[in-house]
Amino acid sequence: MERFFVLDDVSYCYPGTSTAGVCQVNLDLEPGTFLAVLGANGSGKSTLARLCCGLLKPSSGRVLVGGYATDQDEELKYIYEQVGIVFQHPENQFVASTVEREIAFGVENRTLSSQTIRTVVDEGLSRFGLNALKTAQPQSLSGGEKRLLSLADIWVLKPKLIIVDEPLAMLDPGARKRTTHLLAELKTTGQSLIWFTHGIAQVSAADRVLVMVDGRVAWSGTPAALQAMPAQASAWGITLPPATQIAFDLGITKRAITNENELVSALWK
Repeated sequence: MERFFVLDDVSYCYPGTSTAGVCQVNLDLEPGTFLAVLGANGSGKSTLARLCCGLLKPSSGRVLVGGYATDQDEELKYIYEQVGIVFQHPENQFVASTVEREIAFGVENRTLSSQTIRTVVDEGLSRFGLNALKTAQPQSLSGGEKRLLSLADIWVLKPKLIIVDEPLAMLDPGARKRTTHLLAELKTTGQSLIWFTHGIAQVSAADRVLVMVDGRVAWSGTPAALQAMPAQASAWGITLPPATQIAFDLGITKRAITNENELVSALWK
């Protein structure tokens, strides 16, 4: 099996201090994997996200992408082609004057024909429901539309790994649902996904979950296994689904409650 993405005992200390933002994290990610990294604010999630894509270099250990290391400047070009990141505030990434030009920006930096670029941009507009907005200014979009545009920007570049940091923050329920669906769909295209967040409900379709506490991996397992231990998840600062939280507050602990139907059934019994 290809070892596409590896974190080998990775630690990171903030410049000029001995304070560790990330400490001795190990990970071996297979292609096509949906990984969720959960934790409270200050747990090290965002620092780890930046280490994963090469925006930060580890203080010790190595981050390897297809055998290339992020601490080697001459290898970063390859890494940036294989790993894309979408930050919590998408508008900070926009550089063009229209939605269409924004999606085209990254593609135009590659050696592709004008027809291929046109095809790729049209695919991005269509897949993320942005056709009607292609002449709009990115900064004028709603929060949900900005999120879709930021995802389209990365998706059209076809990286093997997409990293998203709190992608549902400040979105309305409709935008949250659509964004969640589009991200989960990435697995069907063979792309890997690492989703950094604090809420387990958002990543119920993940293959695997890592829980970060004080910069370290405190737990690893499936989303279902984590939801089955609500007291510990809550202690780690992870937001539980509403039904799980209500069951926990009511002292229903003999079975895992993951949705409203299970909660109603447990209450009737």
